[in-house]
Amino acid sequence: MTTPPHSTRTTNLEGAARAAVAGGVPLALLIGLGLPQYAAFAVFAGFTAIFGATEPYRQRAVTTGVAGVMQVVCMAAGIGVALLGAPLWLQAVGLVVVIVGAVATLTALRTIPAQPIFPVFAFVVSALVPVRPADLPLVATIILGSVVWAWLVAMSGAVIRRVLHPHAPHRFRPLADRKRRSLAVLRTPAFRETVALNVVGALVAGGVAEALPGLGHPYWAVIAVVSTLPALRQRHTVSRAVQRVVGTVGGTVIAVGILLLEPSAWWIVVIAVVGQFGAEVFVARNYAVCLLFLTPLALAVSWLSVPEAPALLALDRISQTLLGAVVSLALLVVGRRVERRRGRALGATSSIRTV
Repeated sequence: MTTPPHSTRTTNLEGAARAAVAGGVPLALLIGLGLPQYAAFAVFAGFTAIFGATEPYRQRAVTTGVAGVMQVVCMAAGIGVALLGAPLWLQAVGLVVVIVGAVATLTALRTIPAQPIFPVFAFVVSALVPVRPADLPLVATIILGSVVWAWLVAMSGAVIRRVLHPHAPHRFRPLADRKRRSLAVLRTPAFRETVALNVVGALVAGGVAEALPGLGHPYWAVIAVVSTLPALRQRHTVSRAVQRVVGTVGGTVIAVGILLLEPSAWWIVVIAVVGQFGAEVFVARNYAVCLLFLTPLALAVSWLSVPEAPALLALDRISQTLLGAVVSLALLVVGRRVERRRGRALGATSSIRTV
């Protein structure tokens, strides 16, 4: 009897379902308890489940656990900055520490996603959410509970496979080989150069965004940089930056159209779940389409935590994303020229096409 071929669609849907459940359940619980102002913490904790999605489960347990701790530390650092009044210099110092730590952790783990977008996102937004000292026990419970839930969701496939895989093996995606990990990579010039590109790009983009009159949310320029620059082991092209801008503009238009309807908190939960599911389905296929789902999720959760005029959110989102993309492209092009002069690859820039 011929075994039916494995469906690549199953791979996407399996990981997407886990990501949606990991973030959606804590978010729904917060809405049910009347605590929408803490929605961002539940969503950032839920991102834990997306790390190491293709790894064997024993290795995934470590990857997801480390990623969860990383998300907790980044949110805690952001909350600490917020409690100290969020001075700009402290945000900058915290951002540098988070980038260095996140790039080192993700590079050593060799995980996917490899870029520090989620830890940086967790830090910069947590630094802006108004939290009082009296709220800390509740916030800590939300964050830790959501991370533990995300870890359990990420590992749930092990149980499902044990029960169902013998009966329908073709329905399950083949897991990747176990990755060989070593801290030696953290001592290489390529690693240091990758860290430097991210730090310089984030500080430049954040500084310019902060100085521009009439615009807010400078952290979106930082997010655009760290999500556009390639990780150490990744191939990368200019097209990713273009896709970032196109997807963000399209996703922002969708988000503004939704927010102008003044949806209830429960509709935000639906948007977040659909957004996370769709983003995971398309992230490996087309980054622009992925952002058509991810951008409404980010803006809706941001609006739920700190309500703002949708039109202003749209202007800031598009402008700051364009700024971040320009900064990252400039860094990559300059890095490519440095490579040609010295005759060897520079960190993460060696795969960029400059034409």
